[in-house]
Amino acid sequence: MPVRPDNFVKSKSIVFNIGVVKRVHLNDTDDFKQSVETNSSQMIDLYSLGDDSTSSGILRNETARPMFRGISDSITAKDMVIYTKINETVYYIGPLNNYNNPNQCTANFNVDELIGRGGGDKSLFNPDGSGIDFPKLNNTKLQKPKNKKMDLVSDKTYETSKLSDLTFEGRHGNSIRLGSRDIFPSITIDNKSIGKQENIGVGSTISMLSNGSIYENFGIEQDKYFLSVDVPKENPNNYSLNKGDGVLDRFDYEYAKVDDSINFDQIVILSDRITFDARRSDFTVSSNNNINFGATNNFTLNNSGYSIINSNNIYLGEKARVKAEPMVLGNELRNILVRLLEILNSARANVQGVALPLVRGLDVKDTLNAVPADDIGILLQELKDLNPQNGGGFFSRHHFIEQNDRSQNNEG
Repeated sequence: MPVRPDNFVKSKSIVFNIGVVKRVHLNDTDDFKQSVETNSSQMIDLYSLGDDSTSSGILRNETARPMFRGISDSITAKDMVIYTKINETVYYIGPLNNYNNPNQCTANFNVDELIGRGGGDKSLFNPDGSGIDFPKLNNTKLQKPKNKKMDLVSDKTYETSKLSDLTFEGRHGNSIRLGSRDIFPSITIDNKSIGKQENIGVGSTISMLSNGSIYENFGIEQDKYFLSVDVPKENPNNYSLNKGDGVLDRFDYEYAKVDDSINFDQIVILSDRITFDARRSDFTVSSNNNINFGATNNFTLNNSGYSIINSNNIYLGEKARVKAEPMVLGNELRNILVRLLEILNSARANVQGVALPLVRGLDVKDTLNAVPADDIGILLQELKDLNPQNGGGFFSRHHFIEQNDRSQNNEG
């Protein structure tokens, strides 16, 4: 039977002690360096408070690494942790959630009295134990408010059936929520939250929803949230995705609302500025229904190659959809003008005291009794027979433009 190393047997019984952070190591270039590890990231020096080291009045210092491999919490001086030693390596977990507030995790007792002279310059710390320049915000821990529209449980069973969400929270209003309403999951990544829950009116938000409208998921009253292109709605010069005949140019704010019989997934991305950049290959946008772009100011497309718009019909201006003004086909119009000029170029006037219309001149092959055709009249009748709304001749059947408003003379 193989003999197990003695330290392995000892590590089977793990005891955690209480510690307070003395110093945090962020990288290998800080002024204060640690010599225990090859990587200083999130290493800490701590005061040991939970064993017999305090009996002599001298606190033992330890240098510890984060216990978990891929998840390391935000930590700062005077935060409280628990730590243990395994095979002569000290590991810590923390900071402890002393105030249920992601921004404040300092020890909830007077640490300075225990640390004594070894605590360093006390003028560098606030009365609550945090560093004098520690960036604090008056934010709170994320909460999950009751949502009668989406929780789909009765008032009678709510207290025994409700569940919390898995949340990852930073210190300054940034969070990841893996949550759900009833059986419908959601993921929300939020930066710069203000208040007790994610606020899509400030900061940046990416949310993946599987049930309910934007209004319902974020607790917003109906008609209290609009896309930027729809605000201000009273400005008649702004093209609005919330007007028109409904289907082609309106943003569906009530998409996937709970009252609908079918539930759909949707992704919402909101911020003050959004940049997409495909550095090496294509950027593709695909939709099984409509693609809507809107801007309250300018809309610009730049490319170094060619541009192709492959569409059944193209309308320039909202009112162009009545097809009152089709655009002109260049070659068709050229052919018409060439024919017209050829007729005029070959026309002759026969004047014998009476004004006569222009007719095509007779060449040497024509007989003296030949009657020339009225080509101009025929061409004129062809133009009259064209229906601009249906296209034809030099009119396009697929490209239409909005008529000019003669009451305005806008050159900008």
